[in-house]
Amino acid sequence: MRKRILAAAALLGATLLLSGCATDAPAPGATAAPVADDAQAVIDALPAELSSQYEGAMSSVALSPYATFAEVPGPWKICYSDSYQGNAWRVAVNDELKRLADQYTDAGLVSDFTVAVSENDVARQNQQIRQFIEQKCSAIITIAGSSTGLNQAIEAASDAGIPVITIAGAVTSPAAVNVDSNYSVLGSDLAGVVAENSDNVLMVKGIEGNPIAVQQNDAAKATWSADGTTIASEVNGDWTPSVTKEAVLTAITTFPGDIGAVWSTGSETAVIAQAFKDSGRDAPVITGSITGDALGFWKENPDAYKFDGVALTPNWTAQTGFNIAMRILQGNGPTLSTMMVPVPRITEADLPEMYETCMTTDAASIFPVVPNDPLPGDLMDAYFTTAGNVGPFEYSQSPDPCS
Repeated sequence: MRKRILAAAALLGATLLLSGCATDAPAPGATAAPVADDAQAVIDALPAELSSQYEGAMSSVALSPYATFAEVPGPWKICYSDSYQGNAWRVAVNDELKRLADQYTDAGLVSDFTVAVSENDVARQNQQIRQFIEQKCSAIITIAGSSTGLNQAIEAASDAGIPVITIAGAVTSPAAVNVDSNYSVLGSDLAGVVAENSDNVLMVKGIEGNPIAVQQNDAAKATWSADGTTIASEVNGDWTPSVTKEAVLTAITTFPGDIGAVWSTGSETAVIAQAFKDSGRDAPVITGSITGDALGFWKENPDAYKFDGVALTPNWTAQTGFNIAMRILQGNGPTLSTMMVPVPRITEADLPEMYETCMTTDAASIFPVVPNDPLPGDLMDAYFTTAGNVGPFEYSQSPDPCS
């Protein structure tokens, strides 16, 4: 289990950076979503690094209705429906989609890229998707504001021959192609990391009651229960730097024993490390999602920052969704309604390669680029009936975060 590739979706860390997406997810205590028998056979035939991502997943999975979708003559009009752009992560996703669209326009594959933002208004996002249908978009990429509230608009798009590809949060409509990650796997694997480093761990949770947080929390506690790890203290950081730092300071002040590891799933690892430094405590191993400000803190305080987690970054989120849309339009035929993407594992040994000079302790809006594509073309092939990349994309050409 410890060797599984880490997965997730969401980001100020796993969720806050994805704020505004699919908030009506399963309630606390919900069991894994059903997988159709025929879809399970397809999952079982996937490479292990992909099939493992479906274990305990909360997204329903069925055979894709686009498996026999015919190639759409190009160049293609790509439309992007975002439910929210009120944080740097969402803006970065939009910017990367626009960069890709420009690249594919130069290659003669895309004719237009149109964006609509609903600002967390599900009714408005429905209307915008229906406008995209009227505008005869070739494909619609979306970060949905609801897992159920857009279903009718998505099905209307499908009826019009327009595939809808969701990123950073799945919908329940079988007419969509969901590009998602497994939050339970994320919580469990990060729990395994801290358990390997300490018998006493500090648990820094996200927003209380948030469905994604509940999945992560429950999976972590199940892992610790099985291996005998003790939770020294359990606090809510709300995926917010100021709240997290205050909660951590209180926890380590009131707990006199050693805390060798901190479990978190957000991007507040720098403020957690700062809290331990300010308190004169030994630096613990901290899990979470690596960010520019964390790399800046590490550069200035190499002895006070120990990291072992993931990279939930906007560039590969946008790239994966865009490339899957291109393949669908090419007629490659996705086999499943939900495609799980492994999130890159990042350890302290990776930090020197990821650090850039623009990454300071204040660089919370800068996101590093991981060395390798989490779903490269040959691995993505496993999700399609026909193999083959579409267009000029090269992961190695991802923009420098300082540019």
